[in-house]
Amino acid sequence: MTFAKITLIGNLGADPELAFDSQNRPRLSMRVAVSERARTAGGEDKTTWYRVTIFGRAGADAGKSRPEKLAEFLRKGHEVFVTGRLEARTYEAKDGTTQVSLDIVADEFELLKYRPRESEGGAPTREQAPRPAAAADGGSQAAPSDLDDLPF
Repeated sequence: MTFAKITLIGNLGADPELAFDSQNRPRLSMRVAVSERARTAGGEDKTTWYRVTIFGRAGADAGKSRPEKLAEFLRKGHEVFVTGRLEARTYEAKDGTTQVSLDIVADEFELLKYRPRESEGGAPTREQAPRPAAAADGGSQAAPSDLDDLPF
């Protein structure tokens, strides 16, 4: 048996992008920045970017699918928790060479810190964040609800 799974806590680098495939299945794509305390030579935190995709089913729940619902409130800067499987993707770089990217297909997803848009007003709080949500419709909801309670 082989297994490749990754867990991230990071910030959205831009508003997520919602798209639909030829069979009208939704997918939400986003870039998540994870900063480490290790400093670069220039004295800045080391940041690694990850591509994350959440897939849904067409016509889920006779209403909006999970990716469609998430697309309504996820915004650049929100802190998120993601667990998923790694998927290799090849692409052609600007210099014409073929490159490989390890992308994450989310199994679990949770919004940790919600920052309302300026038009919504109010200060961001943990209580404003929605409860844990599994990324795939009908998936598990095992993401931690409060990481501040961890003993390490």
